[in-house]
Amino acid sequence: MNITKTQILTYASILLAGIILGWLFFGGTHDHNDHNGHDHTVAESSNEVWTCSMHPSVREDGPGSCPICGMDLIPATATEREDDFSMVMTEAAIRLANIQTTPVILDIPKKEITLPGRIAVDERRISYVTAHFEGRIHDVKIDFTGAPIRRGEVMASIYSQEVVSAQRELLETYRNRDRNPSMYESAVRKFRLWEFTDEQIQAIIDRGEVKTHMDILSPVDGFVMVRNVVDDQHVMDGSVIYEVANLDHLWVTLEAYEEDIGWISTGDRIEFRSRTNPGLKYEATVDYIDPAFDAQKRTIRLRADIKNSDHRLRPDMLVTGILHAEQREEKLMVPASAVLWTGPRSLVYVKDTGADTPRFMVREVDLGPKAGDFYVIEGGLEEGEEVVFNGAFRIDSEFQLADRFSMMNRQPGTGAVPAGHQHGDMDHTDHAHDADHEPFDDVPAEFRAMLTGAIEAYITGKDAFVESDLSSAQSGFEAFRDKLSKIGEHGLSGDGHMAWMETWAVLMEHTDTITETEDIEEARTAFRHLSDELVKAVHLFGVEGVVYHQYCPMAFDWDGANWLSSEEQIQNPYLPETMLMCGEVIERIED
Repeated sequence: MNITKTQILTYASILLAGIILGWLFFGGTHDHNDHNGHDHTVAESSNEVWTCSMHPSVREDGPGSCPICGMDLIPATATEREDDFSMVMTEAAIRLANIQTTPVILDIPKKEITLPGRIAVDERRISYVTAHFEGRIHDVKIDFTGAPIRRGEVMASIYSQEVVSAQRELLETYRNRDRNPSMYESAVRKFRLWEFTDEQIQAIIDRGEVKTHMDILSPVDGFVMVRNVVDDQHVMDGSVIYEVANLDHLWVTLEAYEEDIGWISTGDRIEFRSRTNPGLKYEATVDYIDPAFDAQKRTIRLRADIKNSDHRLRPDMLVTGILHAEQREEKLMVPASAVLWTGPRSLVYVKDTGADTPRFMVREVDLGPKAGDFYVIEGGLEEGEEVVFNGAFRIDSEFQLADRFSMMNRQPGTGAVPAGHQHGDMDHTDHAHDADHEPFDDVPAEFRAMLTGAIEAYITGKDAFVESDLSSAQSGFEAFRDKLSKIGEHGLSGDGHMAWMETWAVLMEHTDTITETEDIEEARTAFRHLSDELVKAVHLFGVEGVVYHQYCPMAFDWDGANWLSSEEQIQNPYLPETMLMCGEVIERIED
């Protein structure tokens, strides 16, 4: 085909026009998009909020380090607002916060209640050796209390003119028993009423003559608990000469605090240990609950029968008992860690299992009693619903920061909630209300001063844990134990006596663990439990000066842990290498 010059020029013009148009459309558009994309990135970056994965209350405008624990900040989770009572979270945020859920269960609530107590003589097994006539004691064989004695063993002898006359009457009626048997039976009956044995009566008859001194025999096997006579002592009719107790069976009596009364009933199983032999465990069953309430101690007395054939247990020994109680019917229950305790109406976070993306809802519940590691739920949940038992506080923090309904924000959407969230308060609340005792107002100044001295030694040990120095920590707690020993188990009288007795035992137990272990982490675990008890003690009995109750939610894999300090600045004794400044001041305690 022949192409003319005119056609060539036409094709060239079209090609040139296409190139120019392509540059205008594609080149110009590319620059414009790049420019807009850059502006969008800047705008997004300028509005981005950075937070700490461990402390979501931290909000910064850009990357950096957490001012609480020093960890690197990460971009905060951005979610659309659905309503004031729910929130969607990404899978990454859930993993980071280690959020775990468990179903609401329907079960019989059970609880282990620790009770202080002591061993007592079974009052039904006490025998009283009594003088049934006027006379004079002679030749006392059992001359000290605590003496073991067998049935029929001679305890002492007695001279009585009345007994001498009765012997003559017995011998006379015996000789004439065929003619007047009733007179003979009457004479024998008199000796039996005086608690002389048939063998003693027969011995008088066999001897055929009056004996001036008659032996007083033990009526039972046992131990002499009371001795009221000495040689040549004159006694009257009705005088108690000895008290003899059979110690093969004893009572264990335990004191139950007012708040635990509803859990206790006859038939409940008890395990207890004595202070003298803590490695030996005894079991018994509650068979009596005192109907009278002790208004001074705020306790009721429980009683159980125990066998003591080896006589290892002795009256008035102190014991610590654990009562295994359970309610009569099934109740809804959730783990205690799932409840953000704010009073009778508390919060639980529920996972929406029907949602396509992870979604959590806040739910107010009617809280029942605590049953071991669980709470009874009287209303607000249904069996099978998934509740958050690990990471509930983290979710609550996110709800609060998003101005939604949460533990500290009962008016969502108003912006009225404060920026900072005192997470220590929540985690500490369970311990505080678990004690549930008003401070004692009759604590002597001397006791309070001695307790303050013990706390000073405790703080020395705490500071050594901050340095991860086990040896120095043990030295501090050896001093702590010495000061507790000087206070003594019975160092407090009045209303607080039983409470201090229980606290003292717990403190000494965990102190021994700290001073005897070779593992610093085991020592820190004992320090954690000791600190919980000491925080309670400071509230109950007071302290001279100022101490700070501090708390770290991250200790022990987010279980959290308390401690006392003399300084307001946080120095974490549980995570000093990684989270030295992690924690918050729960309260400032001062006299």
